[in-house]
Amino acid sequence: MIIIGLGGLLGDAACAVLVDGALKAAVEESKITRTPRRDGIPREAVDQCLRLANLNPTQVDCVALARPFAQGPESALHLALRHYFPNAEIAVLEHHLGHAASAFFASPFEAATVLTLDHAGDFRCGARWRASGHQLQVEREWYYPDSLGRLYGAVTELLGFTAHSDEHKVQWLSCSGDDRFVVLFREIVSESARIDISFFDGSRTSRGGFGPAFFARLSLSDGADVPAALAPSIARGLQRVVEERVISMAGTGENLCIAGGLFYNALLVEALERSGRWKNVFVQPAAGNPGTAIGAALYAWHQRQPEAPRGAPLSLLLGPEYGLEDIKKVLENCKLRFRFLRSTDDLLTSTVAMLGERKIVAWM
Repeated sequence: MIIIGLGGLLGDAACAVLVDGALKAAVEESKITRTPRRDGIPREAVDQCLRLANLNPTQVDCVALARPFAQGPESALHLALRHYFPNAEIAVLEHHLGHAASAFFASPFEAATVLTLDHAGDFRCGARWRASGHQLQVEREWYYPDSLGRLYGAVTELLGFTAHSDEHKVQWLSCSGDDRFVVLFREIVSESARIDISFFDGSRTSRGGFGPAFFARLSLSDGADVPAALAPSIARGLQRVVEERVISMAGTGENLCIAGGLFYNALLVEALERSGRWKNVFVQPAAGNPGTAIGAALYAWHQRQPEAPRGAPLSLLLGPEYGLEDIKKVLENCKLRFRFLRSTDDLLTSTVAMLGERKIVAWM
């Protein structure tokens, strides 16, 4: 059985291909087109996945789609999929179910609690699931706008960064701040993870949408720029409270699987691992919306083959490969200066030397 999984179709489109339960390829559209946040059917990613799996569209039995929510006529999307995959069944699953499936079915656990948290998807911003065997059953849901992902994006914008892009900068900025604003963020986010809207101005489209009550607690005039000296402590307050609330939302138990864009936050994942509430924590590495393509394919497989054994552990080596000659040709075509290191020892020695000089090394 050949299953194509599609996810992130409203801005982080990706494709995955599953052959008899084994993940053969998974590619984000933007990694191929080099254009950020591509939406719609990821045609180039689909073509790349089919090529890597040595397949053609007519061989596909099922196209599993982690749902976008009604942006434009969905019927047109389904017709386009049917035209491209003429022999395939179209299966649709809810956004957070796609996240949950991507975490649990890729994990080594036969039973687990699954926690999914993101900015928003199908009106939800989070869900907790009980997973066992081939089944996922939702236990608790959190609805937009009570979204920790949305709050993190708002603070990202408040501090002068770009929401949906620079949240990692706020995460690491928090490491150099103090705890003076932790109490403030505990008031903004209740113990039940509900967001207090009195700290926001619904008519404001800048400064993260924060209102006069929030700026007053920072001892700033309404809408003022945040001084650089305050930024690390604001980031620290946000990070600390998000960690507290997520640990509470996860509960306790033996095995925990996590997915959703909020879990790109490495400090949050570390806090869950160190909390002592879970024996094992599995992080779905493609945690954001592109990972729902993997989740959709895995969910469709396990629904259609409930007696089939679980597949091999998830590998991230799922995209196209480039040999030395391919890379050399691109560098020459771009007329870039480069050194061709012929041995692994030379490569590692040069890398260690550059790191010793406090340089940044990009490694493919």
